[in-house]
Amino acid sequence: MMSAWASGSDRAFAHTLHGSGTLRALSSEGVSLWLDGLSRRHLLDGTLRAWVQSGLVSGAFLSLSAMTADLRRREGTSYQHLVDALARGGATPEHIAQALIRADAHRACRMLAPVHAAAGGLDGWVCTDFGETSATEALDLAADVGRRNLLIGVAATRNGLDVLRLCAQEGVGTSVMRIRSEERFAEVLGAHWSGLEATVGKGRDPARSPCVPCVEVGDMDAAVDDVLARAVPGNAEPRAAGRAGLALARAVYGYLDRQFDSDRWRALRSAGALPCRIAWGGSTPSHVAGIVGWRTAHVVTPDTAVETALGPAPLGDSLTGRAPDALRVHASLRRQGVHLGCLAETLTRREQRARTRERAAFLQAVRERMPRS
Repeated sequence: MMSAWASGSDRAFAHTLHGSGTLRALSSEGVSLWLDGLSRRHLLDGTLRAWVQSGLVSGAFLSLSAMTADLRRREGTSYQHLVDALARGGATPEHIAQALIRADAHRACRMLAPVHAAAGGLDGWVCTDFGETSATEALDLAADVGRRNLLIGVAATRNGLDVLRLCAQEGVGTSVMRIRSEERFAEVLGAHWSGLEATVGKGRDPARSPCVPCVEVGDMDAAVDDVLARAVPGNAEPRAAGRAGLALARAVYGYLDRQFDSDRWRALRSAGALPCRIAWGGSTPSHVAGIVGWRTAHVVTPDTAVETALGPAPLGDSLTGRAPDALRVHASLRRQGVHLGCLAETLTRREQRARTRERAAFLQAVRERMPRS
């Protein structure tokens, strides 16, 4: 398949998918597609605009790795003009890096603002995904960009929960990244609602503090399948393989459903709080077709979005009332020696180290593009 990130003919190709029956079916089930791996090149050449206008996607994730790749393009980077201008003004590499992020976030938010408005603030978001973010960084970025449809990426860690709570208090929207267990999802929801309760107590509008928890169905599936394959040598499809992601989705969706029936949520909702939308991270076409539930989104690569649009329509809601199925899968995995909680923590620690390296690589790429004195 042709690369969906190319400009020109592929933008026209995106428009031809506007009438996709699969996308219409997903939309009728309350499912959105959000585009992953965004950089300035995709914002400047019309690619994102075409994907949004075609109806293929209704949200986007800014990615440091994509920005770094753009900075290191041999044929030249679309960031060069801004880097040169800031460097001539005496900006440090750190300040230039922050300015690039702000500029991209502002441009992407502007492109998706009509979607956000049409959805009543429940879609059309631009999410940052830059690893561990301090409260100061989160509040500063939100203030500098100044767009209601910006969600600041917050890590699903103990420190991240504190940042989440403070952002909710201060009217800043967040996307909590890489949740891999129902237990951590519960902690995220609790921290967000605590922040909302504090902001309501101050007489502020809780609708200004939306939260999108991003649950990693893709890497949990891959990690569990790898453990099972090693535990059952020679068996390419051991029992329960490929089902961990769906089970995780059903568990967290069921938990959220129960919490939406609580007095605590009713009080927040009556004060004006918006219901959270769960995003499924690392989704493949099979995840998009198989994990279907109201007010959810799949975070996908461009090629996955195209493959999904051209593929078969989903069979319908696969999450509502299916939490008991998740328990059965989890029990089966435990009998096979797969401890999901331990695996989730291992993946989270590994991810934190990778994100630290990613931030360092981005800063180094900025330095390499600065004019030499």
